[in-house]
Amino acid sequence: MANNRKFQVEVDTMEKVQSVTGRFKSDYRVVQLSFAMERLLFVLNKGNIYLPESGFFLQLNQADAKRLGTKDILLIPLFPDRGNLFYNYDRDFTFEIIAVPGIKDCYYSKNASFFNAHNKDKIEHNPYPASIFDRSNLTDTIEWTKFIDDRDLRDVPRWIEKLDSKHKVMVHYVGCAKTSDGGETIHDYRPTVLADLAKARLRYLSNTMERLGVPTEDASKQVWQNWLDSVIRIDPGGQLAKGAKKVWTRKLAENTKALSALDQTKGKIIRLHPQPDYLNFKDQQLLSINPADSSIQVGKIASPQQPNAAEFVDFRVENGTLFSINKQFRWGQYSAEPSNEKTTFYKERASKKLLPMAGDMIIDHTYMTPEHSYILYHKDRTANYEMLCVNSKTGTIIAQKTVDKLLAEAHIAKGKIEYLPAATMNSTSPDFPLLFKLNEVIYHLSLNAKLVPVETVKLPANLPWYPSYLSADKQTFYFDKVDNELYFFPIGQKESIPSIKLKDQLFDRYIMLPDGDNFRFFYEYGDAFTHGIKTILINSSTFKQEGEAEVIYAYVQLENESSENTPNDLNAFKIGDKWLVSFMLEQELMVIEK
Repeated sequence: MANNRKFQVEVDTMEKVQSVTGRFKSDYRVVQLSFAMERLLFVLNKGNIYLPESGFFLQLNQADAKRLGTKDILLIPLFPDRGNLFYNYDRDFTFEIIAVPGIKDCYYSKNASFFNAHNKDKIEHNPYPASIFDRSNLTDTIEWTKFIDDRDLRDVPRWIEKLDSKHKVMVHYVGCAKTSDGGETIHDYRPTVLADLAKARLRYLSNTMERLGVPTEDASKQVWQNWLDSVIRIDPGGQLAKGAKKVWTRKLAENTKALSALDQTKGKIIRLHPQPDYLNFKDQQLLSINPADSSIQVGKIASPQQPNAAEFVDFRVENGTLFSINKQFRWGQYSAEPSNEKTTFYKERASKKLLPMAGDMIIDHTYMTPEHSYILYHKDRTANYEMLCVNSKTGTIIAQKTVDKLLAEAHIAKGKIEYLPAATMNSTSPDFPLLFKLNEVIYHLSLNAKLVPVETVKLPANLPWYPSYLSADKQTFYFDKVDNELYFFPIGQKESIPSIKLKDQLFDRYIMLPDGDNFRFFYEYGDAFTHGIKTILINSSTFKQEGEAEVIYAYVQLENESSENTPNDLNAFKIGDKWLVSFMLEQELMVIEK
């Protein structure tokens, strides 16, 4: 079976050289390393490195596997692969290795030589004679075709030293010129100032290490030396340690999104899969996250005897009882069945059909509060939108209206409605915010449980298409981020709110929640070496960031960013004075207590 293993994050900053012997296997995959990993290795090796492009799985011999506690390691070579060494299968090779901080069972090898157990083969790669740094003269010849390898960043400190050198060496260029008989090879030998070669070498460094603030091409020797001194003092392991808090995880069969809700009474988070009846999701139908004992317990809710426990679109939980809505417009109530088994089964205690004919109705958005559950829906292939409000605990219908009727009650002229996607919301408001575009004007309607408009506000035309919504105390606003800037769109106040520009690179996973009298913003970030989740506190009166961003969780991104290896399904809940942050990372459900 091909080795497709994923890597767990760990904090290990010790640099320890050790020797291992193993074999490369033809059915193991090759890992394409991320730019962040390249930068990390550059810093760890103090700017003297042959930049790796790939990592290769090495199957350890029995003794080394027992010593390291793993059958395979990922080996990253810091030297060019001459002779296809890493595609030479089922033969013993011995390497000196050093652990990569932040990634379990991942190592790099500094040596530009390897040893074949059979014939002691050696790989050499010398693009220029070592004497050019000490006794440069025209008898030293450099092969240009080897020198221009942009991954060869070895001797960077020594090249910086030569940025003001006037010594010359001979450079051998090979070209081809057309002639009447079909062409011939041209050999050109040119005396070249060593400083020019140093600039050429550092130009490649500028291309690969841009995120480290590389000096400009014409920067002085002193500027380059100061930069290198500052870079090699960076402690990536220390950055990882900052994010090391109370963490517990559970490995799942698949990386999927789920619905999450806080049980305030029991101090637990319930994670409910939208399709618990699907066979492949049987290990994550319902997960109970308990910070008291750092556990993640598996529950079941899907059963042939409970056909309504499927296609969930929303739910909330109170004192162990789940109240849900599914795509078939079924309200349901579920609670744990007493059992001696490890897996808890949630039995359907009540169920109600909210629409008599729901076959061609599509739910656009739901919003559940402790008292009321709102549903915005429309008939398939039409623009006939309606609203429904039911009692969250009983499923009793409180009100049902068409959106056209709502607009009339709000005294908004009829016209062609272009609905904005429903805002991402948190259960902090008793009312339901309806957001839409009508006759080129963006409206916000706030509806109470009887579906009566209690607030009608025109919003700025620059409101983004996928905003988030937050209502807490007297503050009600939409928000969104553009690049690394957080924008606010207030409701019901004329003054604009200044944006917050964050120092980090922000990605598309973020949430904002009330935190006492203020707001807490959680977001996915990425920097030169690490990736993960950070948080900032936002003052609710001034809308300014208070203090520095705090690392919730940090890890080294081994491979380039994808939907699989970055955090998704980000959630945060406050239990007492602690925040519980959860997200999926590859196939691991991560839970962090802050």
